[in-house]
Order: sequence, then C-alpha cells, then structure tokens
Amino acid sequence: MKRILLFAIIFLTLISFLQSCKKEKETWTCRMHPAYISDRPGQCPICNMDLVKKEKQQIAPSKSESHAGHESSNSSPSDAKRKEANTIYLPEEKQRLIGIKTDIVTVRSLSKAINAYSRVAYDPDLYTAILEYKEARKAGQVIMDDSASISNSLLSSSIVRLKQLGLSDSQISEWGNGKRNLDELILGSKNGRAYIYSSIYESDIAYVKRGQKVILKIDSFPEKLFTGTIQSIDSILDEKNRTLRFRSYVSDKDNLLKPQMFGNIEISIPLKKALSIPKSAVLNTGKYKLAYKKVSSKEFTPAMVKTGMETDEFYEVLDGLQEGEEIVVESNFLLDSESKIKLGGSSNEHSH
Repeated sequence: MKRILLFAIIFLTLISFLQSCKKEKETWTCRMHPAYISDRPGQCPICNMDLVKKEKQQIAPSKSESHAGHESSNSSPSDAKRKEANTIYLPEEKQRLIGIKTDIVTVRSLSKAINAYSRVAYDPDLYTAILEYKEARKAGQVIMDDSASISNSLLSSSIVRLKQLGLSDSQISEWGNGKRNLDELILGSKNGRAYIYSSIYESDIAYVKRGQKVILKIDSFPEKLFTGTIQSIDSILDEKNRTLRFRSYVSDKDNLLKPQMFGNIEISIPLKKALSIPKSAVLNTGKYKLAYKKVSSKEFTPAMVKTGMETDEFYEVLDGLQEGEEIVVESNFLLDSESKIKLGGSSNEHSH
C-alpha cells in the first residue's frame, strides 16, 4: 500500500512539472533590437518593427570573436567587463537595414558661412550727414575771422556723425571729395554698382571685416548673383534686435537694383585646419556630447566628445576622438537607443 502511494505522489509531481513546462511564459523580441523583450506581441518601441516570438535563447558573440584585436594582453578583467558592457553588437545586414553610415575623424580646412539680411540702400540719413560734412568743410575754407572756431566745431561734429554711421577716415575723404555719387544712397544703382545695407547678429560680429568678398542674392532676381566687397561696418549695435549693420558695394552692370529691394548676402569665411567630425555624428544629451565609434565590422562603442569651433557642417574635436577613427554619422540614435536598453534605460550609465 505504501509503495502504491509513493508511485502516485511521483506520478502527480511529474504531471504537474510537465504542465508547468507547457505553460512556460512566451516572450517576444525585435529582430533589429534583440535586447528588447516583451511578454506580448506588438511593435518595437525603438524601430516600430513587429515583434517576433522568441524561440530560443539568443547567444551573444563569444569573447574571442567579439574582442579579437581590441584587447591588449595586459588589460585587466574589470577593463574588459566595462568594455563589453558598453559595446553594441550589430550584424552587417542589420547595419545596412537601418541605414548605418560612417565617416573618418580627420583634419579639415573649416570655413564658416554667414548669411545676412540685406537691402539695396536707401539712406537719407547718411546722404544728409555727408552733405553737412561737405558744407562744413567748405565753410571752414572760406571763413578766416573769429567764427573759424565755430566752423571747426561743426566740421568735427559732422566727422563724428559719419564715423557713428560706420565710415572710416578714408571713406569720409572719398565722399567729401566727390569721388562717389551721393545720389546712389537714395536713388539706387549708379555707374554699374550698388550700395547694399546688411545686418548681422551680435554673435557673428567677430567674423566680419572690411574688404571681405560677398555674394548678394535679391528676391526680385532669384537666378542672378551680385558680387562685391564690404566697405564699412557701423560702430553702434542696434539695441532692439542685437544686430550690427554693414555696407557693401556690389557689381550691377545693368543697374537692376533699386532702393529698398530685399535680399540676402552670403559671406564665406575661412577659419583654420582642425581635427573635426560631421555634426550629424554628435548626439547632444544636454549634459555631454556623445559619438559612436565603429571598432570592428560588428561592434560599436560610445565616446564622450569635447567640441570646439562649430561650422554649418562640422564640429572641431578637442577631446574624445583620435584622427583616423571611424564614427557613425547616420542612424546613430538607434545605436544610442540600443545602448540605453542594454544598460537599463539610462543614458548616464555609459562608461568612458
């Protein structure tokens, strides 16, 4: 009787075990992001692909395969673990599927493009100020009595006014000697050239100098380019919009440009040669800037980057990357999302 009871207990235990195996919880995962696991079907929150049922345990690349050529013989176990924790493994087929593209950290000749809102000059204030200066000069040459001091005072005041409007001593002399036609300040293009007024933001003031080449695009003639040079820069900032005005002469052989026509001036400013990367390679977390290095055909690691000078396309690299390293410039946000999932959702847990 005891033997029969023992067999019954063993039989019931086996049945219970088999039933629990059948009821083992099913899980779903993403083909693109196998680190993401869900207890129900749906879509991947990273790439929106449909989840698939996880049939078997996914095997991570072996240490000998994934780290070949990347760990020195004297690396400590803690260094190896930290490196493995930060490494993202992505097969080449998946890289192509999500659009991973890379570029090389290299030294480039950087340049900055400044665009300035512009208009064809209509400046009765400058026109009047130059006339006053010319009259003061004429009066000073004629008056020879005690009123000469008054005339000199008027001349000094008119010169100060012209300098406030951005004219240099040589330009004041040119206008005063009649070498330039005053009418172009209020009537537009004369003698195949036009006077252009432009405004730049306070942050760009240091880049703009007299004599720089400019290209003017006018809304009225979208297919035509007018080239010229910067002639003068105002000495007083507009306190309302924090801009500074500068004036340029541009070539206008057909006298197409009319006062108050609107357009845009572009100035290309060469900066310097510097170690740099495309701006698309940088992920700005708010606390630091991050880039992803491709360390093998299937491995990527994050690197904190310190940047310096910024242009429209590139960041200067001050620290965090070396010349010749390969970095991700497209779809790097997907790598970052995968890294966050691997580290439990916190972007602040990257070790560098």
